[in-house]
Amino acid sequence: MKKILLASSAIVAAAAVSAPAFAEDGAINFNVFTQFHASSTDADNAPTNNGHDFNTNSEIKVSASNTADNGLKYGLVIELETDQGATNNVDENYIWLESEFGRVELGDQDGAANNLFVGGADVGLTYGMIDNPTGSAVNGSGADTAADVADTSDATKITYYTPSFNGFKAAVSYAPDGDQGNSVTTAAVDQAAFEQSIEAGLNYSGTFNDFTLDVGAAGVWADHGGNTANLTQNDSQFWGAGVGFNVGYAGFKVGAGYTYEDGDKLFDNQNSVDAGISYTTGPWLFAVAGVWSETEANSGGTDVENQAISAGVQYEVAPGLAVYGSAITGDYEGGSGDFTSAQTGVLVSF
Repeated sequence: MKKILLASSAIVAAAAVSAPAFAEDGAINFNVFTQFHASSTDADNAPTNNGHDFNTNSEIKVSASNTADNGLKYGLVIELETDQGATNNVDENYIWLESEFGRVELGDQDGAANNLFVGGADVGLTYGMIDNPTGSAVNGSGADTAADVADTSDATKITYYTPSFNGFKAAVSYAPDGDQGNSVTTAAVDQAAFEQSIEAGLNYSGTFNDFTLDVGAAGVWADHGGNTANLTQNDSQFWGAGVGFNVGYAGFKVGAGYTYEDGDKLFDNQNSVDAGISYTTGPWLFAVAGVWSETEANSGGTDVENQAISAGVQYEVAPGLAVYGSAITGDYEGGSGDFTSAQTGVLVSF
């Protein structure tokens, strides 16, 4: 089954040229990016766009931080979507508090499962590759397009991160429902989203001689009202777990991930595996990645299998300016069917 909630576009933006870090205490910082993508797709099934198309992806990030007299650090992050026709005009919007006891994030932000898990899609892919669909017309509904446990994405939540202990960090998140921003659920059941969701994550990051190692594990549990009116609150439970790693050496990064999810009355179970490798040298990034995912339907349903392989190259022309090209091919049974898609683009960020 496809992710019950879509992943945040902040993850997609991470593949662009890196933005500057926070400035000094009390300063308000602005980071911006705009991307232009051109794609050409051939696929068996609608609603995939067969042919070519252009699109943009743009955002303004406002952030600020300060330090209290007692040493408490605090701040805010607001990410504004600026593309024409965008109906969700804010991506992430949250407050953070940090001390020697850890960090708390309050608001619309990815949670513990998303931020501490690593897999094959995290080696540094460019756009148009598996799990990085910005600019692509490919539709992956039905099963996953990368090993990634379904979570609450940017639903309003509370997340606590422990301090790092010898490279280990843990976190836990709680979201009462799928609402974001100033929305408050008035119905007994939010039919299309998680309810009473708890996420947990554990991550280890370390360096050994010239090698870097990043290992992540994540788990999610939630009530789900289902996607039809005859399912009531608490009638269906979702749970999922995953583990993955990234290893880096001399410009290379290799990673893989595995996730298992059980959708109770929504679907029987889902297994997903992804793997990727990237190489960075000077201004160049090269990457290859693949995914296999299968969702077993409950009695009377139809199993769905997704598999794809992708490759991409990105070149940093100047600070804040990059160009890329990518291609992906595969079979997404729950969406595009057999497909091949190629795209290119220009990325500008400050």
